[in-house]
Amino acid sequence: MAALDRMFITSVWFESMVYGINCVLFGACIYILANRDRKSHRVLFVSCIFHILVSTAHSIFSLLLSLQGFTTSSITSIPNGSSKYFVAPTTFMLTNLALFVSNVLAQDLLLIWRLYVVWNHSWKLVVPSLILEVAHIACAIIAVFLIAQPNEHLFSYSVQAFGKASWSLGLFINTCVTFGIAYRLWLAGREVSDLTGRNAYKAAMFTVIESGALIASCTLILFVLDMIGSPSGFMAFNVAVQIAVGTTTPLLIITRLGLGLTNIGTHFDKSSSPTVTFAPVQIDITEDTCTYPMAPMSPFATRKTGSMQSFYHEV
Repeated sequence: MAALDRMFITSVWFESMVYGINCVLFGACIYILANRDRKSHRVLFVSCIFHILVSTAHSIFSLLLSLQGFTTSSITSIPNGSSKYFVAPTTFMLTNLALFVSNVLAQDLLLIWRLYVVWNHSWKLVVPSLILEVAHIACAIIAVFLIAQPNEHLFSYSVQAFGKASWSLGLFINTCVTFGIAYRLWLAGREVSDLTGRNAYKAAMFTVIESGALIASCTLILFVLDMIGSPSGFMAFNVAVQIAVGTTTPLLIITRLGLGLTNIGTHFDKSSSPTVTFAPVQIDITEDTCTYPMAPMSPFATRKTGSMQSFYHEV
């Protein structure tokens, strides 16, 4: 128990560092989305603002929780009082847990929305994802509600049961939805490469996979720590809400692709270069006036390419 106070202050220190990075990423995202040369979907604006607000609120409550736990005489006078306070169901702790669940929900809904866009507004994949997401968040909310009960505590059997169910569902949703987005980009890139000789969506596909791996690895670490009963898993919430699970990942995707840190493009002669967008990335696709012979596209490829361009204009 005595080590919990050190774990907590360390996690808050890491949280403050990641929050500073998030502020820079947020500024870059707003600059990208507000660029008049780009057409950005309002969902991305709302998502960026919501994530940074939650991150800011979580950082403030973590500071208040630290001050309360380390400076209040009635807490510090008790042996291991600070450590006991940081795992007690106080208002600050429950508020931070609620902020964490809210950030995870927003991040998952944004991920599912991307799946909806890239699959040409098809609900066949979105509905099962939303059903799983409801179950995921319901388990998380029940776990937080149980923690607040006087006859329960953070490491009780019922809290751990719903917590582990929430971790499992979250990991499954993020992995499957990320794979679905990456697979659709791979299909589109294979069709475009028949025209250009280059996979224009390869970089976007790998960026989505990288971000999904970051979220999945963070969730898996927290899940494993929770499974083995380590209190460090709970203390890692402070960092998790800022980094992979909540804020850094969605902001980083927009920043990397919007500022051209991930190289996307084609290199061939063109008659015009209309700009089309894929939420949350922007990609330049050029028209098919080429200086070399090219095999005719199949009717299937023509139809699919047109479909891809139609829903890129959603943003």
